[in-house]
Amino acid sequence: MLEQLAEIFPELTKSQKKLAAYITENSDEILLHTSFDLARKVGVSEATVSRFVRRLGFHSYLDFKKSLIRTTLDNFSTIKRLAESSEKIHKKELIVREILASDVENIQKIDSENSDAALERVVSSLCSARTIYVLGLRSSYALAYYLSFNLRFFLHNVVRVEPSVGDLPEQLVNAGSGDLLFVISFKRYTRESVEIAGRLKTMGVSVVGLVDSKLSPVAALANTSLIAGTRIPSYFESYTAAMSLLNGLIAAVVLHKEKQAIPALEKLEKVFEEFQTFHPV
Repeated sequence: MLEQLAEIFPELTKSQKKLAAYITENSDEILLHTSFDLARKVGVSEATVSRFVRRLGFHSYLDFKKSLIRTTLDNFSTIKRLAESSEKIHKKELIVREILASDVENIQKIDSENSDAALERVVSSLCSARTIYVLGLRSSYALAYYLSFNLRFFLHNVVRVEPSVGDLPEQLVNAGSGDLLFVISFKRYTRESVEIAGRLKTMGVSVVGLVDSKLSPVAALANTSLIAGTRIPSYFESYTAAMSLLNGLIAAVVLHKEKQAIPALEKLEKVFEEFQTFHPV
């Protein structure tokens, strides 16, 4: 679609050119806008927006947004990301520093993209849930493992969902009201994660999503969503910001559960010593 905009740009009216320029520079943001929002942002009438999308061959603004979503996801393919990052790597000698800078930027955005109320709601839900189910598939599995591994030290009701084992019904048979599913899912969203989240929500389970965008299908299902950016100038995603956010949640849970956490950790240390878990320093 963006290529089409570039081709027809000279033929557009002044107002339509303003729309085309805004869409080209803010394609991700457009996905959250109604036609009224877009018109107000650009400074044109809503009727101009309607004429513009028809000029592009769409019957309605909704059809235009659906096409833009497909374009955005297509542009996220591994092959295209690899081509883009390869070009940047050849142009820049210190790509390592650029990656580091992108990670820092993603971490800094966590503060502005997640309200205090949302963070407190998630911590409270983790502390009060009857059972916490943690789900993360493919590259998100490492994050799910990390979260469940740390929470289980002071919460005795943490279950890491393992669909690949083949006994998913048995793992979730007791899930219901009072339970929490913490699902981690980033582009390109794994179908099974979305389906499991949807299934558990119909069973009365509260859903918390750790996602990269409000447009995530998991965010649409979740009772509360937390946002952590993953985009860096490379063909792969970076989960540095997501890991940082998980660290914050784990620390907050420990503070809320301080009376239980300290004895639990002391007991754990004794078990480590008995089993000689760590190599002596």
